[in-house]
Amino acid sequence: MTGNDSTFLRLASWAEGALPDLDAVLKELGHGDSRCFGTTFGRGECTLEVFLRQCRDAEDPARIAAEFVPQTSYWIVNEANRVVGIVRVRHRLNERLLRSGGHIGYYVRASERGKGYGKQTLRLALQELRRLGVRRALLTVHSSNTISARLVVANGGLLENQTTDPVSGEALDRYWIDLKKALLRHLYISFAD
Repeated sequence: MTGNDSTFLRLASWAEGALPDLDAVLKELGHGDSRCFGTTFGRGECTLEVFLRQCRDAEDPARIAAEFVPQTSYWIVNEANRVVGIVRVRHRLNERLLRSGGHIGYYVRASERGKGYGKQTLRLALQELRRLGVRRALLTVHSSNTISARLVVANGGLLENQTTDPVSGEALDRYWIDLKKALLRHLYISFAD
């Protein structure tokens, strides 16, 4: 995908295995960063091979616990074929994700921020949701995270309301994105460029 600065990004799945820098990104993320989820590998709970199997299994409703929803994990890969982050696309929502979490969670490593990767990653993740048949995507953003809020709005997000994060107690903004309108908006912007 081409962004404003002609940076190419793609999403790669667990099926591509351990791409360059994947282990470093996951270890950097560790238990979590910027209110983003951590990973079992990043926390040192398993090997990278086991983590990749966990990612595969998380897509299959028959292989996950009842309190979870199927999700696909993608590595954010730059033009040099290096992993610069991770994004998780939840195939549907449950009550917990409706309150906090939404359809998409993503992390761009600190050394790669400010390059437009977040906006492009979110756009690519929204396209994946649309392929899954989702019509509207929910994204939740801590109110203090103004950068993420701008990325969501730039991708068509409309603020529905503000709630409280049940874990941290912080203010949490809930945005909805109409995926058909977001795709049309992106096509119009790409054509105009």
